[in-house]
Amino acid sequence: MRNNENKKVKKARMKHGKRGVSRLFSNTKFVLIISLLLSVVIWIMVSLSDTNESNVTISNIPININLSESATNSGLKIFSGADQTASVTVTGNRVAMGSVSSDDIVVSAPNAGTITTYGNYPLSLTARKANSGDNFEISSSVTPSIITVFVDYEKEAQFDVKNQIKYKVADGYFAAVSLSAEKITVSGPQSEVNKIAAVGISGEIKEKLESDTSLDCDVKLYDSSGEEVSNSMLTLSNDKITASFAVNPQKELPIKLGTVNFPDDFDYTQYVSMSLDKISISGPKDTIENTDAIYTENVDLTSLSNTKKKLTLKLNIPTGCTNLSEINTVDVTIDFSSFKKKSVKISDSDNFEVVNLDNKYKCDVTTDSLTVVVIASENIIDSLTASNVRCRIDMSDIEGNTGSLQHEASIVFDDGYSDCWAYGKYKVNISVSEK
Repeated sequence: MRNNENKKVKKARMKHGKRGVSRLFSNTKFVLIISLLLSVVIWIMVSLSDTNESNVTISNIPININLSESATNSGLKIFSGADQTASVTVTGNRVAMGSVSSDDIVVSAPNAGTITTYGNYPLSLTARKANSGDNFEISSSVTPSIITVFVDYEKEAQFDVKNQIKYKVADGYFAAVSLSAEKITVSGPQSEVNKIAAVGISGEIKEKLESDTSLDCDVKLYDSSGEEVSNSMLTLSNDKITASFAVNPQKELPIKLGTVNFPDDFDYTQYVSMSLDKISISGPKDTIENTDAIYTENVDLTSLSNTKKKLTLKLNIPTGCTNLSEINTVDVTIDFSSFKKKSVKISDSDNFEVVNLDNKYKCDVTTDSLTVVVIASENIIDSLTASNVRCRIDMSDIEGNTGSLQHEASIVFDDGYSDCWAYGKYKVNISVSEK
């Protein structure tokens, strides 16, 4: 009885197990996962057992080109051809071939070490394994089998930039051109640099210039025949240059004598002649509009006697302006030879004037008399006396100075004596004290 019961239990378990397995295999996701796992296992087993060899072409292999040490020390350098790549075919186990790359192969040009001077050289290429223990063999020659390189000595030369830009300036304006680089350095193979005769920029601005503008230009190289030179082996310090045009109004202005110590009502112009009476300048609009004349450096009347004197004087060009005439000096002739010279002695204390003295000080002139050399026109020289001449001491700069001092004095004349002046410099003795 017990045996029959056990058999029934076993049959029930087997039936239940078959139903579970049947349900499991009826699940599509489970079947898909099992199928993938079995496929991978089978592929690995087949691959590991596969002893067939396969061929693979490895491309983009860098080429090692090494000049000899003596060639390098002499200045030789490869300028073209060194950046090429090669390809070879390798043979080996199919699995091993999947991991071979260009890093595993060395392509070189053995005869590069025989180069001793400049020129174009054909170089034969060879290939070897980077690691002799790698599980593959090189089964073909290198492609390409021969490359050409250009070798030369390196040279550097500097050239002034020639501005060949075409432009027109509107009437009444002046354009000053400046370049972002005035010189260009060209470097590269000596034989190619030697072909360069000039460096320039070119372009065209079609509208007439009335305001500031700029133009970006490519730098161009030219040979001795004026033909443009283009060579990828040459390197420029700048391959582009910006030309900036500063455009300002221009104006023609008279030249006048700069003066010091000339009486306001003294018409000296009739005694002065210049080698140039006007020049043209260009500059900012406000400056040009507010400038009526160009003055020379100052001439001090007290340094001029009754003689004819020739001077070369600099022109004072307003700040920010350009002297279009490019004349920086003017020859000036001052002819006072028709004037007379006379000495007068100032001794009257009323003729010594102290001006601009601070109220907290008092000042006494201790000089009793002062002899002044006067230059005057012929029509007033005889009537001029010491009573018409005053010695003026300006005390505006005396702050803090007290005691017995020597101070510069200016010589002034009464009304009606405009065509005269004191020749030379004068000083008087004074005593200054606080009140």
